[in-house]
Amino acid sequence: MAARSNRLRISAVSSAGDPLFRRAFTLYSAAFPPGERIGREYFRNLFEESRLGLLAPFNFHFLVAHEGERVLGFISGTYLAIANLGFVGYLAVRPSAAGRQVGSRLRHRLIQSVKRDAIAAGHSGLRGMMGEVEHGNPWLERMRRRGALALDLDYFQPSTDGTAVVPLVLYFQPASERRVRSLSASALRQVLYAIYRRLYRIRFPLKQPEFRRMLRQIQGRSRVGGRPLTCPAKPRAARAKKIAKGILRVE
Repeated sequence: MAARSNRLRISAVSSAGDPLFRRAFTLYSAAFPPGERIGREYFRNLFEESRLGLLAPFNFHFLVAHEGERVLGFISGTYLAIANLGFVGYLAVRPSAAGRQVGSRLRHRLIQSVKRDAIAAGHSGLRGMMGEVEHGNPWLERMRRRGALALDLDYFQPSTDGTAVVPLVLYFQPASERRVRSLSASALRQVLYAIYRRLYRIRFPLKQPEFRRMLRQIQGRSRVGGRPLTCPAKPRAARAKKIAKGILRVE
């Protein structure tokens, strides 16, 4: 149940029946266009799979920032055990909460959660975080100065409503202070498969033209480094978005 205090809190949600989830889902539905949204049933299934221990060593997290019953923002993320990486799914913050570091606090809590997942999976620490953002997202430029990589790959988020794929930037942010200039192509191939198969529940990723296109881009490469942060023209299949994917308001 939501706290009655007006103090900003961040709570982990583990049920689609939780009032905090219902309010966060309303924000989610308003913030993301249909082509990027996943239905309530998707989250309900993930919560149930987590409750039954079926996700291990993968794991799913849904965190809500709130003051009492009022939801200010939320973040979802997954621990990708196959590559010892965390992945930011959706992050949204109400415009009225701008300047309060809500997005930063949500992201920090998610990173702490997936670090615990990494330890539980037998690793000494988390390798890093990954996520999807729009081309030209100013947040990524700021994070690149702290060591994040915009990977040199034409990345495509699969459509969630069966209409059109969405071209985005796939980024990698190392967990340590040591700068990383590239990822191994084999690790990136595993990550791409985990994103499509585990996160978006695509039954047969290899049957998806955009997935095969991404694999062709890294074929024959031993490592994949960074790319310039430019704003290329969107392919005709992509539609305009109301907000940036992955990072909405991170102060």
